[in-house]
Amino acid sequence: MSVAALIDHAGAILVAGGLLDQAAPFDEAAYQVAVAPVETGFVVPATTISGLMRRFLFHVAAQSGAAAIYGAGTHVGFAFAFLALGRAQRPGRFQACGIDVDPAATRIAADNARLLPPDLPLVCRTADAVADLAADTAPIGLLFIDVDDPETRKGLYPAVLAAARPRLQPGALILAHDPLVPQFAQDFAAYHGQLRGDAGILGPVVLPLDECGLSVARVVS
Repeated sequence: MSVAALIDHAGAILVAGGLLDQAAPFDEAAYQVAVAPVETGFVVPATTISGLMRRFLFHVAAQSGAAAIYGAGTHVGFAFAFLALGRAQRPGRFQACGIDVDPAATRIAADNARLLPPDLPLVCRTADAVADLAADTAPIGLLFIDVDDPETRKGLYPAVLAAARPRLQPGALILAHDPLVPQFAQDFAAYHGQLRGDAGILGPVVLPLDECGLSVARVVS
């Protein structure tokens, strides 16, 4: 199966499960044009995301049409850039805000972002995502969770979700990276249990796009 077919299949799974209203076919040509500055100029983290995951993040952000994208644990902004660039394929104003607790990583993220089109509404800030989410009430249409504490690793995912929950309006997507990594199994059991215990959230659906995977859920009320 081709890369485009795999992405279309993943989109069809989400549509069938009610997590997306509809999904257009993946456009490889548009992807290549949009992400050229990322692929050629970004400082890339030592552990990065696969080509298939990059394309899917780009694609799902475009399908979501979210007016506000929030990234918790965006590190140097590599994965997050694909979400912002994907959303830019759709008409309508939006804002993408990436948060990381590491100032050094955020400085690299800001430098990376300067390589992107100047009109792309992408901002990277240094902050604790849980506190930052709780300090505002602005709606979020797409939440991307990838926090990775040196000690607790993915253990903060439930806290991030809890802090974001009042800001997640019906239709909002929740994407969480690394559900298939064995060492994070216990962390994701807690996180997925929290999702399943919320009657206003549909999912999660775990997409095995690569060895790390992506957990997808949708707010319905």
